[in-house]
Parts: sequence; structure tokens; C-alpha cells
Amino acid sequence: MAGLLAALSLGIPSLADSIAPGILLPKKNTKSISFSPKGTSDIFLLGIMPQGSSVKKGESVAQADFRILDNSIEDYERAIKSKNLEVLKLRYALDQQKERSALALQKYQTALTRTEEDQKDFLEKRKARMLAEEEERVNKALRHMSYKQEELNQLTKMYKDDQVAEETEEIILKRLKNELGESEFAVQGAKLVAELAKLRNIHRLGEDYATAVKEKQMDLEQARKQADFDLEQKKIALTEAEVSLRRLQNKYNELKADREMASFKAPENGILLYGGYVAEKWVAIPVKPGGKLGAFDKIATIVPPDSELIVQATLPDSTATPKVGETVVIKITNMQIPGVITEASPIPGADGKRRIIITPKVPASQIFAPGLPVQVTIKDQQA
Repeated sequence: MAGLLAALSLGIPSLADSIAPGILLPKKNTKSISFSPKGTSDIFLLGIMPQGSSVKKGESVAQADFRILDNSIEDYERAIKSKNLEVLKLRYALDQQKERSALALQKYQTALTRTEEDQKDFLEKRKARMLAEEEERVNKALRHMSYKQEELNQLTKMYKDDQVAEETEEIILKRLKNELGESEFAVQGAKLVAELAKLRNIHRLGEDYATAVKEKQMDLEQARKQADFDLEQKKIALTEAEVSLRRLQNKYNELKADREMASFKAPENGILLYGGYVAEKWVAIPVKPGGKLGAFDKIATIVPPDSELIVQATLPDSTATPKVGETVVIKITNMQIPGVITEASPIPGADGKRRIIITPKVPASQIFAPGLPVQVTIKDQQA
């Protein structure tokens, strides 16, 4: 208290001194309640605690209109449920397509295998048998003709030795000669049939088997390509649905986080102060109940009880920019305390005002009133 009593005896400022209005602020190690939405901007502030209010950690310091946000959250919940069902259906369709494709490929593979087996059986067994049968057809006709020829020769010889020629013998010989002629014709027919069978039936049957194998191979290859195409289509549809679901879920999570953020809960115990630090500069953002919150608006700052305080003062246009290290007098209600300028720049801010930062030379506990307006007296250096 001795320091504070000494400060009260600093005296009344002279007419040449400059008076700069200021505000008591915390140092920068404070926690702000800000609105930094990711998924929405339709939040309207309904009310906020008065500046200077004492708050506890987790306590809601402001109220907002969540109706548009809550409706959006409900819409996304329904969309997520619907998309989940779509994903389940597409996964089932993909599994079914895999089974259908496997069955189709098995069917075409079986058809190819059987055709190849038939071709192999023809080339290794049946072809030789068919050729042998055609050879036997000709040989059989030749043997039959040979038998007729031998029978005719024997009867001719027997009848020639017989001294008496009978009419019956002539008839028999004539019949055998006719039968021999028929046998010769049958041999010619057998040779022709055998030749045609070799050139056409057997040879073409081999070509047919080769063609059938190629066709079955093409069918199998086409079935493989179709199966790959169908599966790829199902996979793409499933992937697109899953990506869409993730995006919906991410958007939903963002909205839920915005909803939680917009509850505006105090991050710690302390005093509520409107505004906050932006780019290392304190910005006293005006709070307007009923207005729409802008992204990254700092609703308030919670100043902890043990926080050191500084003064941010605005220099009058006619006042020269003081130097860092100069001593000033800070008037806080009915008290006057000393302070030292720690930051000062002749370059004005975006609003055209020059501001200085002063550190009070008394314990913060003796002047702890964040947000309280003060007056800073800057001594005339020419006095």
C-alpha cells in the first residue's frame, strides 16, 4: 500500500501535459472465447454477460440462436443415415457381383475344358478309329468282290470240265457275273465314300473342334473382361458412396463442433472482458446482441485473477509520440499510479490512431479491474 499511497501524491497534471484515454488490459497470456466455425456461419448472438463479470470455468457466458445450425445438423444426420444404407447396399451388390462373376467364369471355363477334352479325344482316338473304319469299308468291299471273283472262277472252271452244259449253269454263271459287277461298283462306291469321309467329315470335324475351342477361349476371355468391368463399376460406385459418406460425416462433425463452440463456455476462472488480442494487438470488438457473428470473431477474453495488467492508450492527434521508457501517470478511478511506456510507435493503426502500451508500477492485485477505462497523463517534455 505504501507504493500506492506514494502514487497518489504524484500531483495534478499541468495544462501543457497530454491526456490519453486508455483501458486496463491483460497481458497476452490470456484465453479468448472466439467463434471460429468450420461448417457454418449462421450463428446469431442473443446475449452476453456484462463486461467485468466474474465467471467460472465451463460457464456459458453468451447465448446464441442455433436454429439454423440445429436444422443443418438434423439434415446431415438424415443424409448420413441414407448414405450409410446406400453404402451397405453397394457392398452387398459388390459381393453378389463377385459370386456371379465367379460362377460365370466357372461355367465358361468348364465349357472350354470339355471342348478341349473332346478335341483331344478326337485327335488321339476317334480320328484314327474313323479313318480305320473308312479303310475297313473299302477293304470289306474289296474282299466281297474278291470272294465273288473266286466263286465265279471256280464255277467257270467246274462248268468247263463238265461235258454237258446245262441251262441252269449258264444262269448261275450269269448271276455271279452280275454280282461281281455289283461288287466292283460297291468297291468304287466304298472308295468314294471313304475319300469323302476323310476329306470332309473327319477333316472338317477336326476343324470344327479347333474352331469350337477358339470360340470357347474367346467366350472365356470375354467373360473375364465383362467380370472385371462389372466388378470395377461396382467398386467405383462403392468408393464414391464411401467418399460421399466420409464427407458428410466430416461436415456433420464440423457442425457439431461449431455447435459446441457456439456454447461460448469460459475456458478458465476469471473476469469477462469484451474483445481480445488479434495479431498481437488488442481489439475491443463491440458485442452486438442480435447480430450475426463473423468467422473468427473474438467474443470475449477471460482474464485470470493472477494476470498482470497493462494499459493501452490512444494518443491525441496533437500529442507527439512519446519514447519507450518514459514515465507517465495512470488515473484509475480515484487513484493515480505511475507507469512506464513499454511500446510506442509513430505509425498509426488501421483506424488512423496511434496507441501506446504502459506497464503500471504497482501490483496487479491492487488495480485488478480488466476493461476499466483509465486516463494516462503524459508529461510535457518541454516543461
